[in-house]
Amino acid sequence: MLISTTCGLLSAIGYSIANVFLRAVAHCDPIWVSAMKAAPNVLLVGPWLLLLYLRGHRFLPEPHVLKRLILGALVAQVFGNVLFQWSLGVVGLAMAVPLCLGTIILGGAMLGRIFLNEPLTIRTLFSVGLLIGAISVLSLGAAEAQRSVSVGLDDVTSADSWWRLAAGVAAATVSGMAYAVLGVVIRYGVTGRATLSVTVFIVGVVGVISLGSLSLWQIGWQGILATSSDDLTVMLLAGLMNTAAFLLLTRAFQLATVVYVNALNATQVGMAAVAGVLLFQEALSRELTLGILLTIAGLLLMKR
Repeated sequence: MLISTTCGLLSAIGYSIANVFLRAVAHCDPIWVSAMKAAPNVLLVGPWLLLLYLRGHRFLPEPHVLKRLILGALVAQVFGNVLFQWSLGVVGLAMAVPLCLGTIILGGAMLGRIFLNEPLTIRTLFSVGLLIGAISVLSLGAAEAQRSVSVGLDDVTSADSWWRLAAGVAAATVSGMAYAVLGVVIRYGVTGRATLSVTVFIVGVVGVISLGSLSLWQIGWQGILATSSDDLTVMLLAGLMNTAAFLLLTRAFQLATVVYVNALNATQVGMAAVAGVLLFQEALSRELTLGILLTIAGLLLMKR
C-alpha cells in the first residue's frame, strides 16, 4: 500500500508540475508547445523498443489495433493537447485543469460504456452528475478567471472578450473529451492487444509528426527557430514530467484499486488551483472553489 500511495501521489505531483510548465509557456504557439511535449515519449521509450527489436522481438500490434491507436493518438494530440494548451492562456491553470479532468472522467465513463461495454453503476452515475455540476459551476467563474489571466495582454479587447471566454471553457472541455477517447483506445489496446511501451511510443510519434508538421505550417521555420532556449527547455520538461507521471500512475493502478488511485489523482486539481493562484496570480473565485470541490467529490466517487 505504501508503494501504491507513493506512486499515486508522485503521479499527481508530476502532472501538476507538467501543467505548471505548460502554463509558463502559454505565450508560445500551442501547437508547437504540444509537439515538444510529445517528444520525450519518443526519446524515452524509443531506445528500449529498438533494443527489443534488435533482440528479435516483434512487438507491433495487429493492423486494426495499430490503426485505432494511431487514430486515438491523433485525436488526443490535436484536439487534446493543443486545445488544453490554448485554454491555459485564456482561463488559466486553476480553471483549465478541473474542467479538463472532470470531462476526462465523464467522457471516459460514457465512451467506456458504449465501446467497451463497461458497466455504469448507480455510484458512477452519481459521480457523473457531480462532474457535470462541477463543469457548470466552473463555467460560471470563467469570466473572473479570464480577466486575471488577460491582465497585461494587449490583444484582448472588450469586443472579443466574450468569444475568448466561451472558447477557453470549450477548449478545456473538448480537450478532456479527446483525452477520454485516447483513454478508451488505450484501454482497448493494452488488454492483450498491445504493450504499454508500444502504446506510449505510438502516441508520442503521432504527436511529433502531426503537431510538428502543423507547427511548420503555422509558424514556419522562422517561428520554430525563434523559440528561446528557456522556453524550449520548459516545453521539454513538461513532456518529461507528463511521461513520468503517466508511468507512475500506471504502476499505481497495478498495485491498488481504481477508487483509491483516483482519490490520489484528484489531488492534482487542488495543486493546480494553488499553483495558478500563487505562481500566476489567477483569480480564486467562489465558483472556482466550489467547482474544484465538486470535481474532487466526483473523482472520489468514480468506481471505474
